[in-house]
Amino acid sequence: MDLKVDDSRVEAVSHTGIYVRAFSKEENHHGSYDIAELDAESLLVWLRSRGGDNPWAEDVVGILLGHGHLHKMTKG
Repeated sequence: MDLKVDDSRVEAVSHTGIYVRAFSKEENHHGSYDIAELDAESLLVWLRSRGGDNPWAEDVVGILLGHGHLHKMTKG
């Protein structure tokens, strides 16, 4: 699992206290980052990392962390 940090979110978002190992392109190294600092794609990868697959709950987490929906909305 190669999680990536959205460097624009580092220190700009409220932290959850849940830390994971992720790569920061700006700092050019892996380190410990709050899940709120992950990019949307990495957040979804992390949410599903232990066999999870609940698009509704994943979208709720995405919205709460300021990413919006992590899944494309479908009509109907």
